[in-house]
Amino acid sequence: MEKSANSSQNQVPLWKPLTVRNFLLLYIGETVSLLGDQFYIIALPWLTIQLTNSGITLSTVLMSAAIPRAVLMLFGGVVSDRFSPRLVMFVSNALRGLLIVLFAIIVALKITQLWHIYLFAVSFGIFDGFFIPASKSIIPSLVSKEQLIASNTLSQGTSQLILLIGPALGGLLIATAGIEVAFVIDGITFAITTITLLLMKGTTAKAIALNGELNQNSASSKKTMNLIAGMREGFDYAWHNQPLRIFLLVMVILNFLFIGPLQVGMTSLAHSRFPGGAVALGILQSAWGGGGLVGTLTPQFVKNLPNLGVLLLTIASIQGFGLFLLGFIGNIGLASITIAVLGFCSCIFTVVGITWIQKQTQPEMLGRVMSLGMFSAFGVAPISFALAGFLVNLNLTILFTVAGSIMLITSLSLAANPSVRKIS
Repeated sequence: MEKSANSSQNQVPLWKPLTVRNFLLLYIGETVSLLGDQFYIIALPWLTIQLTNSGITLSTVLMSAAIPRAVLMLFGGVVSDRFSPRLVMFVSNALRGLLIVLFAIIVALKITQLWHIYLFAVSFGIFDGFFIPASKSIIPSLVSKEQLIASNTLSQGTSQLILLIGPALGGLLIATAGIEVAFVIDGITFAITTITLLLMKGTTAKAIALNGELNQNSASSKKTMNLIAGMREGFDYAWHNQPLRIFLLVMVILNFLFIGPLQVGMTSLAHSRFPGGAVALGILQSAWGGGGLVGTLTPQFVKNLPNLGVLLLTIASIQGFGLFLLGFIGNIGLASITIAVLGFCSCIFTVVGITWIQKQTQPEMLGRVMSLGMFSAFGVAPISFALAGFLVNLNLTILFTVAGSIMLITSLSLAANPSVRKIS
């Protein structure tokens, strides 16, 4: 079996990237923002399910954010390559913070209607479409190549630690103080992370933009970049890189089978099967974060992981089986353990996969290629949410067993293809 881990890279201390000032500022800002996001992640679906008591409506709200996020993500990658990823993150964070404060006011005034939720979800999805590829492409510009695994592990590990404690706190906060307080807290954290981004290269947004312009080193990025042409360059680059092409196509298939059933199913589990309401949803989300934290730290300390293709197929098989089991579990403790295993599998692969793409890609193409990588997940999310909403409306057990069975069969079928197994 081929091995993909590089022992010299694994020996870089986990804290080492924090000695880089710009990475430290990024890390502080994104950590604070991620904590606020955990309140939002509980509040929005819970507000939707309370207003409508409908799994289909919940799935369409998720779709409302996922569709513009997916469509604009490819443009967001081009914009990140044309300008500074830092500038893109700065603007999108500021706008999302303003948006969520306005929405908190609507909720606090008790005038929330379903169309408010849809409008909020669409707007948030638009800003996410630009923020996500920028946030995934900025790290290689801040740290050395040898520090990439440590940097990605630190960032992803912190996010999973927050996922471990944040959702449970969010559920308790909503139950005691109200949904609007959760949105206000998230808005405050957006303000903090916007300030840290501002401090990274200067004291004004203009300085950020100027630094972004000066950092464009390649001939192709010095010329004016048409968005459509830039997207086509990204597609061509990925398509003619065979391992990258195969990897992205496989991720499209597996994410389609996993994202919708997990997100729609988890909220429906807390609402219909377990007592506690928002608190139960927070516990399940925290279980995901706990498993994800362990998974995120694993690549940093385990030196001999299987090659990327074998790791991908193994993880997909476990996740398919885990989804299948959730269809029959009636105890929140067992459900939490199962979801923790799913989180472990997802996050160990996230660190390895993102690092692999970052090393595989030329710097001037990184924003566009990372947007394709994110599109392999977010691009299929709207359809996945729609089908999950339809299945959960029939029966929650049907949702999990159908999605889990198909994912397990698909991963075993892909294992027969040597081009997938040998991605390394």
